[in-house]
Amino acid sequence: MLEKRLVSRTFLLLFLLSVLIQALPQNDCNYKRPHEADEWVFGNRSRMMFNIAPPENNPTTNYSLPNGSASISDGNGNLLFFTNGLKVWNKGIYVMQNGDSLKGNNFATQSSLIVPHPGNSKQYYLFTVDMYIPNFFTDGINYSIIDMTNVGYGEIISKNNLLLTENTQKITGVLHDNGNEYWVVTHGFGPNKGNSFYAYLVSDTGLVTTPVVSNLGTVHQGNENNAAGYMKTSPDGSKLALLIPEIGVAEIFNFNTATGQVSNMKTSGPGTFIYPFGLEFSPDNSKLYISTSPLGNGTNYLYQLDLNASDPFASPYVVHQFDVNQFGAADSLMGAIQLAPDGKIYLTKFRRGVLGKHNLGVVFNPDRPQAACNYNQLDHSANDGFDLNTSEGLIGLPNFVTSFLDIPHFTYYEQCHQDTTWFNITNRANIDDTDWQFNDSDGQQISNDMLAPSFVFSEPGDYNVELTETFDGNDYNFTEPVRIHALPFVDLGGGADTIFILPNSSVQLDAGDYDSYYWTPGGSTDRFYNVTREGLYTVTVVDSNCCRNSDRVYIQYADVAFPTAFNPNSPILLNQEFRVIGNISTLESYLLQIYNRWGQMIFETKNPDEGWDGTQKGELVQGGTYVWSVVLTSFASDVQEQLVVKKRGIVTLVR
Repeated sequence: MLEKRLVSRTFLLLFLLSVLIQALPQNDCNYKRPHEADEWVFGNRSRMMFNIAPPENNPTTNYSLPNGSASISDGNGNLLFFTNGLKVWNKGIYVMQNGDSLKGNNFATQSSLIVPHPGNSKQYYLFTVDMYIPNFFTDGINYSIIDMTNVGYGEIISKNNLLLTENTQKITGVLHDNGNEYWVVTHGFGPNKGNSFYAYLVSDTGLVTTPVVSNLGTVHQGNENNAAGYMKTSPDGSKLALLIPEIGVAEIFNFNTATGQVSNMKTSGPGTFIYPFGLEFSPDNSKLYISTSPLGNGTNYLYQLDLNASDPFASPYVVHQFDVNQFGAADSLMGAIQLAPDGKIYLTKFRRGVLGKHNLGVVFNPDRPQAACNYNQLDHSANDGFDLNTSEGLIGLPNFVTSFLDIPHFTYYEQCHQDTTWFNITNRANIDDTDWQFNDSDGQQISNDMLAPSFVFSEPGDYNVELTETFDGNDYNFTEPVRIHALPFVDLGGGADTIFILPNSSVQLDAGDYDSYYWTPGGSTDRFYNVTREGLYTVTVVDSNCCRNSDRVYIQYADVAFPTAFNPNSPILLNQEFRVIGNISTLESYLLQIYNRWGQMIFETKNPDEGWDGTQKGELVQGGTYVWSVVLTSFASDVQEQLVVKKRGIVTLVR
């Protein structure tokens, strides 16, 4: 009868599985790439959208973004607002409430930077950068606070708070080592501050206005053009690079995301580059790209530097070049270069007089060395890069917290033991073939999709998954760590599939310490479940790694009985001792006592598996009639106190 009940309830359990999975919180622990840099608003009506694959340009109404700009999107990649340092436009493409009269400069190289408030998901810090030209531009670097509570359209609630004067046009941001707070880094200009980096912490409680100061590197001073040029941290935050255009210097430093300190300078020396302007790191932090924009007649260059070389400046590789004639038709100049969420780097070009171009150059494979980075080369064919249609790129591209672009070369999801783990290459440009090594000989590959395979790992643990991409006969290797989590351990019955309780009592089932629960029957979402009736009870738990596991136990009333006689010499083993009949091992306590005819206790046990063998202190007692007494105590629960059952009876010892 019990087997039939178990079978029928098993079918019911399977039927309800989809219901209980839907009822459990869907706290997704799979990798989700940052989306804050998904929408770029820049130039003349350009609006690139990287929350679409492949990215699209959606030209919008006109605004003045000739040089520096900044954009920010929400967690799903939808535009929140953008700025040129003078005004802030919201997602409706109109000026935000109190969003004008900012003290930035829309011709500053990096006119602005937007940083989320770590302690308030509805607020953002907007840093604006003015040029520093004494007696003309002296507003410095200021910060304002934007609050998005107003139906997502936002308003500035604190405005133009001065942070630094005598500044360059350089500002960048990166995640703190704790993964929650941010560093905002800028640089001074002139004889007083020209050799200093200033790193400001944006903490849970707000902006710390006392900076971490690092004094090293070439002094930024002299011609105001030396205040221009870009400064950025690498996607992983370990490096910082900057340009000093007029004297032709590029410098690379280490950056400490725990302390905000800048250290270990490597410099190109003056004149190595002719008016360097834009720069960007590759997604894997191994390459640095620099664009140049000569002031007169000359040649534009896009360089690639190998950051793993002892001297990255010894032999910079020319990725792309073209001549510029100040007064002729060949008047294009290279502007900003910017890493995008799709793993590619985009280059804007413009004409003198701040006139736009309808295409962005594209470095399709920025992690690959030299010509293999494939500038405007896709699938063995040259192209014109990214078509902006009727809109135009100008001098600048949006400035972002660089950690928003710290996206692995390939990602994976479903990371629990026994899951099918799926892989996906972020940047799929210029791949002829792939080879995946999962480094688990006992695992099983499910899908052989070249760009998005799937695999079931044999055991929980850490695996280094290796990807080799082949293009034009050359191999490019990438490795990412993959962690497969063990399933949560759930054991409702303490190793047993049935728990016996006394009639009219209850038992409290404990599913363990996890993030969420779902019980059937009943639908409870608590850790503990109080049971008063017989039946099959199931719980599904989800742990902090979003891994699920289930267990079930059958609750049955204990049918307690005692024999009326026993014979220690019986050939039947069951009849050789006096003990309880029925499974009561799951009761909280048990006490059995045996008395002789004179009322003396001759045997006592608290173990229901221990019986009386007809002896007292190892000596045989006479056959005859003896009195037994038992006390059974159930567990208490939140719905019922302990139940204590006392029974007495007579047993005959046969000799």
